[in-house]
Parts: sequence; C-alpha cells; structure tokens
Amino acid sequence: MVPRRGVHLDLKGNPPTPKRLLEHLDLFAALKLDLVLAEWEDTFPWKRYPELRSSTAYSPEFIREFHAKADALGIEVVPLVQCFGHAENVLSRARFRSLRERPTDVAEYCGSHPGSARLINELIEDVLSLSGRNIRRFHLGGDEAWHMGSCPRCRKAVRRIGRDRLYLGHIRPLLDNLHVHGLRPILWDDMMRKWPATGQRAIAREADLMAWSYGADPVAKTKGHLTEKHLQGFARSGVTTWAASAYKGGDGPWPEVPDVDARIKNNLNWVAQFKSRKLAGMVATAWSRYTVFMSPCETTEASLHTLVLTAAGMWDGNLPVDPVRSAEQWLGRWRGGRELRRFRACHGAAAALEQWQKSAVEWALTEADRAPHRNGEPTRFNPAVDRRYTDRIREDLRRGRKLGASFVRAHAGTIPRIWLERYVTSRLIPFTRRARSVLAAAPR
Repeated sequence: MVPRRGVHLDLKGNPPTPKRLLEHLDLFAALKLDLVLAEWEDTFPWKRYPELRSSTAYSPEFIREFHAKADALGIEVVPLVQCFGHAENVLSRARFRSLRERPTDVAEYCGSHPGSARLINELIEDVLSLSGRNIRRFHLGGDEAWHMGSCPRCRKAVRRIGRDRLYLGHIRPLLDNLHVHGLRPILWDDMMRKWPATGQRAIAREADLMAWSYGADPVAKTKGHLTEKHLQGFARSGVTTWAASAYKGGDGPWPEVPDVDARIKNNLNWVAQFKSRKLAGMVATAWSRYTVFMSPCETTEASLHTLVLTAAGMWDGNLPVDPVRSAEQWLGRWRGGRELRRFRACHGAAAALEQWQKSAVEWALTEADRAPHRNGEPTRFNPAVDRRYTDRIREDLRRGRKLGASFVRAHAGTIPRIWLERYVTSRLIPFTRRARSVLAAAPR
C-alpha cells in the first residue's frame, strides 16, 4: 500500500463549480485518498493582485469551506504556487514584465531578479491566509524552467556558481518563508535530476522532491525522462522523494478521454516502485491544461473510471481482470449510482467528440484538400465528386456542433457553462476554419 495517496486538482482548466468541487472531496475520501494537491492558479481569489483571477474564481469564503471540509474528511490539502516555470498567469501581465527570464517568454521568472521572490512570497501569503491551520506542506512547482540562466544576469551567475546554486538562490526566500510558517516545501524534481550531489544534498535539507513521469514504464533503466539513476541519486543525497503518476492529462494536451491502458500501466508501475524504494507517497496528477495558454485536456467528469482505478491501485497494487467494469461497478454502488450515470454521460459525449474530430479531419478534409483541382491542376475537376466532399464537410460541421452541445449538456452543473463552451469551441474551431477554407475554394 502507498503510504500517502494523493490526487491533483489542476484548476486552470475546466474548473469545477464550487458545489461539484466539494463533492469531489467526498469522492476522494470514499476512494481512500488522503491528500489533495491544489493548484488554484486563476481560480484563486487573489487579494493583492486581483487581475490574476479568472471570471469564475472561487470566493474567499469558498476556499475556507473547501479546507474545512477536507479537514473534516481527513484529507490533507497541499496548496501549489509556481516558483520558476509555468508562471504564465502572472508574467503575461504588463506590470510583471520585468520579472521575466526572457522578455518575449511569459513562462519563467528571472532567478536573479530580487522582485521575483518578493512577488511569489506575496502570492504564497495570499494562499496561506485562506488555507486554515492544518496544512503541513506547500508545493512550489518549479518544473520545466527550460530557459533558466538565459538572461544576462543569470548567465553570469551560472558561469560563476552553477545552475543548481542559481536555482537554490532564487527559491531560498520562499523556502525560508515556508519554514517560518512550519511548512515543508515540495518541488517537482525534473530540474534537479542532473544536479551535482552537493546541490541535491542542499535541496534535501530544505524540501521534498516529487518525481513525475507519466509513461507506461515511468522509471527507465537507463535512458529516459526519469531513470533509475535519477532516483538513486536522490536517495544517496537523502532527498525525501514522492511519486507523481497521472490518471488524466498524461496522454497529450488535447485528448477528450484518457487512455485507460496507459493510465493503468503508469499508475501500477509507479506503485510497484514502493516495494524497493523509500518513497514518501504518491500523487495522481490530473492536468487540465499543459500550460495556461493551451486548450484544455479531458475533463475530470470523463475520467472518473481512471481515478477509481488509480486509487484502487494505490491501496493494494492490484486491479481486477476487467478493471473498467470494476470501476463502473464501484461508481454504481456509490451514492445510488448517480455518479455512474453522470460519468457515462460525460465520457460518452467526450468520446463521441473525439471520434468526430478524428474522422472529420482524416476523411473529409484530407480527401478534399488532396483533390487535384485544389493543388495545381484546376482542369481536373469533377463537380459530382467535389459535391460529395463538400456535402460531407457540411454534414460534419453540423454533427460537430451537435456533439459539442451534447458535451455541454452532459457536463451541466459540474463546470461553469462558460468553460464548457470554450472547451467545445477549442475542438470545433480548428475544423471549422479549415472546412470553410476548403468550401470557399470549391469551383463555382
């Protein structure tokens, strides 16, 4: 059994309604999940910088209610505020432009600018003010800072002290602040994998690392995203390491439903790592957008089966022969089957939308685009054939809009309507734009 079993709330995409988010806590507790990693992003009611809120940000009263309910259910909440990379929600604002590592990139803070740490600590204080007294850990993100060390000041610092010490110097004020509050910081591990042992030992004294890998074999023997060597290095340096799998959002940035087989393998293979390693716990991530400025991934409502299976795997490392059927049976027993009915509606609508995208693009548009009269041979035109193409495209457009409306109806009440409509638009617009181009090019 995994000692601490966590689940991730990535709220920068498809954020649940307040009522539904509280219901998620009940579901997590029923699944014996005892930790929630809360990545609030623009859903948080930021006090110092209200421009960071989205139009449907939660209220301060709701954040307190969320923490109170989690406490009552025995669920530890670990808030997350980004400290290095993935700072798009903040750095895209003109007032924070000077804190960017690169002027044209809004993803990363400059590690040499003293204002970066000051701002992040202000955001941390905002979150802590509504988090109650029972939190024990705080996640600082810190992953995928690919351009760290690229600004003139940071380049000089890297040459003088190395990338590990530049990183540590940037987060030092954040770590100190959290330690004053009696909180243990956590960071994603990817930026530390190639650090020298001295740097890894330094971070071990200050924070835990969360090793993330979402493939079927999350820990490669030799070469790969995360390897045996990386985890062994952390262990030798005394790093307290957590595992991070994915129950959704791990199959690319645009699927409508998770790949069940891939999610099962990823989670069970992570659980197997606990037999040979001293890992602190495991969090099943649930990415809703890969970055603030990308279209959303699959919804939680369309992924409840993989959540159930992930939680079951964490508990005892085993799953039934027919895992999907077993997950649906569990949902059918809980709360009179209401969750099963909703899941089937949401998953069915999402899967139909995904299949429409594949078939519409692969057949109608591809065939029509390849017609010779559109590609340099205007005299090779058969009106009857072209009519079949254009009729099919128009029908696919109508069908896509209908499936989008079904998706919104299935998810009604779980996600604010504005986000459901934007989700559907992100799926329809690429096809619509291309289809109109093809239709406009049809000979008259």
